[in-house]
Amino acid sequence: MEGQTMAEAAWRFDPVTLEEFQTMSFGDRKAELIDGLVVLAQAFPTSRHGDITGGVLVALAGALRAGQRPCRAQTGTGLPIRLDRDYYLGPDVMVHCGGSRDAPGAPILVVEVLSPSNSASEMMKKLRAYQAVGSIADILFIDQDAYAVEHWTRDDRDAWTLSPRLSGANAVLVLPRLGGEWPLEVLYGDA
Repeated sequence: MEGQTMAEAAWRFDPVTLEEFQTMSFGDRKAELIDGLVVLAQAFPTSRHGDITGGVLVALAGALRAGQRPCRAQTGTGLPIRLDRDYYLGPDVMVHCGGSRDAPGAPILVVEVLSPSNSASEMMKKLRAYQAVGSIADILFIDQDAYAVEHWTRDDRDAWTLSPRLSGANAVLVLPRLGGEWPLEVLYGDA
């Protein structure tokens, strides 16, 4: 495994452990481990994807600063998860609380900006993995091609609820745990 190239990893169809995945090299391609299988990004994110990721990051970071919360909103951070098979996911935006700059605390919110290449099966597996992380209380799936957000929340009894789907530029996402609310057009970087 050590020193494995991107081409070799792309043709591997048997399950991989988290430890094996972390020794693989994918060059400049983004890779995730989903249900034990290596998934390489099909292409670089689109400009629209970048606008949405940036809009969400700025909105969340602003709410955290305004509320003086000991949390950070970040992009490009990996999240290892152990279930029946291993996962190493790279949400587009993640909020961590506690910890330090070098050792982030527990994740409380993850955001996935969905592109047409994301399959329903892949997203259900990711949802199940994110929900297995005890500290995560909010999961956002944001459609990059339309103003649409799916928001999952964990309650005090550890049960998950899917909020009514938000759609339209003026629909408002409310995140009480972070003390923020934003019209979707703001999160999409359009306002």
